[in-house]
Amino acid sequence: MSEARVPSRAAAPVVAVVPVKPLHRAKSRLLLDDDERADLALAFAADTAAALTASQLVAAVLVVTADGAVEHDLREQGAHVVADTGVDLPGAVRLGVDAARSAHPGLGVLVVPGDLPCLRSEDVGLVLDAAAGTRGAFVPDRDATGTTLLVLPPGLEVDTRYGPHSAQEHLALGLVPLVDAPPTARHDVDTLDDLRSAAALGLGPRTRAALRSLDLDGDLELAAS
Repeated sequence: MSEARVPSRAAAPVVAVVPVKPLHRAKSRLLLDDDERADLALAFAADTAAALTASQLVAAVLVVTADGAVEHDLREQGAHVVADTGVDLPGAVRLGVDAARSAHPGLGVLVVPGDLPCLRSEDVGLVLDAAAGTRGAFVPDRDATGTTLLVLPPGLEVDTRYGPHSAQEHLALGLVPLVDAPPTARHDVDTLDDLRSAAALGLGPRTRAALRSLDLDGDLELAAS
């Protein structure tokens, strides 16, 4: 991946922080019924968490949420849950990073949005290996304007800038853009078009099952396999 780095070293374990909105507020741009959106948002988060827990480089997964269904589901996958008391994504990220560093001092933090249903455990390893030796790195989304994964080494204090144009803002903070990250690590899902293109990359099992259960796979012509 790109950008100058300090001398490379083997990727070290991290704690993954996954902020997840309350399901009734999640994924409003999908333009589906409320229950359908909630089911898909939960499936996205479950597939994201599953990829993280399957990675040998992730020491723990901390999910930041105020939603009881998300808490119950992801605890069953082995994630720890931090109660979200804030009202926005930056606040949830800060809460999760602080909790991760308190519970696991000395480890870096990997911030991962809960809407990466294509994410694979091998993607996590590739990203962390590319970030090893940097003073902080991030994965631009597929449009190269937003941010998906964010790698914070131990001790790095950064006011993360998730949201529109966050890639440029993270770059301005001195973080290294990992522009060669796998497409499956760059593909967040906000719209039905995003979901269609995500299916071409390969969706996680929970998202595929949700699409079948909601009878949306045929309607959207998704190759959910």
